[in-house]
Amino acid sequence: METFELIEAALYILAPSVLVIVSSSMIMKSMSRNLEKTLKSEILRQNNKDFVKLKLAAYERLSLMLERTSIPTLIQKFAKPGLTASQIAQLMRASIYEEFNYNVSQQIFVSAQTWGTIKIVKEQTLILIKTVESKIDSNQSAVEFCESLINHTKNNGEIPHEKGLQMIRGEMELIFN
Repeated sequence: METFELIEAALYILAPSVLVIVSSSMIMKSMSRNLEKTLKSEILRQNNKDFVKLKLAAYERLSLMLERTSIPTLIQKFAKPGLTASQIAQLMRASIYEEFNYNVSQQIFVSAQTWGTIKIVKEQTLILIKTVESKIDSNQSAVEFCESLINHTKNNGEIPHEKGLQMIRGEMELIFN
């Protein structure tokens, strides 16, 4: 019987220890899950905050691109004495392509509709320059080309960059309101 009493005494000592270990393990798992959920939600919140900053920066960069490739800005930038109509038109086209290519990575932060509008604005501006260039003599002065470009824009009511800026403003209102 002594063995039985020894086993019984050992069970009285071990049973509470096993219960403490099992309950501690369960509590630790629960705390670990809660901590993991808290960390995940904090990481998601921070990522969303960072993504919103990147998205805002993309809209800013695309707005700046539209301004830099607008007809008035291009005229102001390239209307220099001594250039021909053909030369200034080429400089304007090169500037538009350079700005667009520099900002092409911003498309991942804006909607497909906004990016599509940006591409359309680029093409409309290039077409506008090409149209005016085809209507005048390529040896005319840059000043005459710019005057023709301004007149064509006024007469046809074509201001491509304004469409893009309106699209960006509209999307920004949807996102941040």
